[in-house]
Amino acid sequence: MTWTKSLATVTMLAAFFAILSATFVPSTSFCAYAKSAEWTEHDAIVINDDSEFTSANGVVSGNGTKLDPYIIEGWKIGPFPNSTAINVWNTNAHFRIRNVYVFSCSVGILMNNVHNGWVENSQFISNSLGVAFYKSDSCKVVGSTFEGSDVAISLSYSDVSQTDNTFINNDINVAKYKRDMPWEQSWLGATVCLVIFIPLVAIIAMLIYFRFKRFSPPRNEH
Repeated sequence: MTWTKSLATVTMLAAFFAILSATFVPSTSFCAYAKSAEWTEHDAIVINDDSEFTSANGVVSGNGTKLDPYIIEGWKIGPFPNSTAINVWNTNAHFRIRNVYVFSCSVGILMNNVHNGWVENSQFISNSLGVAFYKSDSCKVVGSTFEGSDVAISLSYSDVSQTDNTFINNDINVAKYKRDMPWEQSWLGATVCLVIFIPLVAIIAMLIYFRFKRFSPPRNEH
């Protein structure tokens, strides 16, 4: 009787662990993600306008529209301690930089005068600047990891949203800089500032001149 109970107990435990093991078998989607996390080494990327979203610059798919953005994906870039891993300048096309591994660079990604650029599910390790935006808008940084950076995300005169990012041992996680001052925003602002500034400088110069002239000793005449 005791032997029968022991056998039944062992059988139940075996069935329990079999079910538990089956529960934690990686699914197809998990295996697909693991495969996508295998990076391929790539040289630094420089894109100066919309025409340079090419396969040579790391684009793997897309046509630059909102519904089908250019995709730059799967690259491992670095080390470039004195330069930038991915430069994107003066673009309006929709694009996504995702699942890239950027390490030991002066700047991981720099977007200058860029519209509609996203950074997704990427890793930035030991860069001086992780991702930097300058005068860019409609951009996002989503689900990325920044570790060991001086500044992880730098936003300068830019409209950028950043969500679900992970920050580990960075000196500064997100640095936001002020927008343009009035004299930088329009010719009218510049004109107003000059109209005020130049006369003010002239008045100060005249006051200094007459003050020194008044107190300067007379010259000896022979």
